[in-house]
Amino acid sequence: MKKKDGIEQIAECSYNRLAIMDAVSMLSGKWKIPVLCALMQHGSLCFLDIVRHVHGISAKTLTKELREMASNQLLTRTVLNTRPVTVEYALTDYGRTLDKAVFELLAWGLVHRKRLIGKDTLGEKSAYSYISEMQQDWPVNRQ
Repeated sequence: MKKKDGIEQIAECSYNRLAIMDAVSMLSGKWKIPVLCALMQHGSLCFLDIVRHVHGISAKTLTKELREMASNQLLTRTVLNTRPVTVEYALTDYGRTLDKAVFELLAWGLVHRKRLIGKDTLGEKSAYSYISEMQQDWPVNRQ
């Protein structure tokens, strides 16, 4: 096995760091994960349904978030031929690949919250068994 020199190690580390930063920036902000989770949990949704499921988000902010997520190929926007016009949003296959990352963040967050607060809000269940049960019912995992 060939040992890497210092320059190769630095280049590899920088490349990996950039990939992580790309992933974090894709999910950063107050609203992307709640919007993503609403679509994971409920499947395709119309604009107003997303507003109902993501409490506190304004229509202007949701429009901005949906445009960003569509430009990153995480979701599709379909205009339905109805009166009035209805627009439906759904995760792409590529967007569905984020479910593992979101559930890992959830698991880490539950453990971290327990560590900071000092009490277990899940009772006897582990974070991973809780997530496993919840994950089975989401439409994104039934396709």
